Amino acid sequence: MRTITHVVKIMFLTTTGLICAAGVIAQESSGKPDLNGVWLAFASEPRFVRDAPSPLSENGEKLVNAFSAKYGDKYVEPGGYCVPPGMPSTMTALVGYPVEIIQSKDRVTMLAEMEMQVRRIYLDGRKVPEDYPATRIGYSIGSWNGDVLVIDTALLNESLLRQAPRSENTRIQERIYLIKRTKVTARPVPFITLQPISDDVLVEEITTTDATLYKEPQKITVYYQKIKDDATLEYDCAVDLWNQALEAAAGGGE
Repeated sequence: MRTITHVVKIMFLTTTGLICAAGVIAQESSGKPDLNGVWLAFASEPRFVRDAPSPLSENGEKLVNAFSAKYGDKYVEPGGYCVPPGMPSTMTALVGYPVEIIQSKDRVTMLAEMEMQVRRIYLDGRKVPEDYPATRIGYSIGSWNGDVLVIDTALLNESLLRQAPRSENTRIQERIYLIKRTKVTARPVPFITLQPISDDVLVEEITTTDATLYKEPQKITVYYQKIKDDATLEYDCAVDLWNQALEAAAGGGE
């Protein structure tokens, strides 16, 4: 659910965005590929197919169907109440919300505009803690395998929404690296109109594993283009809910 300011932003950046070709993959001062900047997902493989066979196992279908049956027509879309989707949806959404990456030696921080989600990927050799609470975004540790950033995410809380269900057993692995736009064969989604500022493409290979829910590991590759560094806005979803509450309170006082 985007506010009016998001629509204005898209119109402005569409008319002012610049394209500049980069000759080589940028390198960060540490010698690793430079992932810093604001990135926008524009394509994926495979593409979303509404009528594709369900990836869920028999047990997964039972759990998801039971959740759906419990709420039926009373179910409310979480995004309408500013509840973030969490992983892996945060990184697979092709709906025009950019992700800013801040890279340092011991951590990569990802700031997703959608519901203002924050991911911290620790690169200091730590393990996933045993006494940390499960969350929608999970706990992420990473390491470099050559020019590929490998991320493992665990400690995810349960969500039985059919789009991307997860349980406490869900594990997500990501492989992130840079290529050039000419290497991308996936077809871009038509409504992404923000212009890239270079021909670098960030590739996000995501594998979700959960024997509780899925027949087999679920894999998707998402392609991100680099856009202007001021191309993100505050996600002000909660203000709309507050304004509705204020209007209801004012009306109730008449």
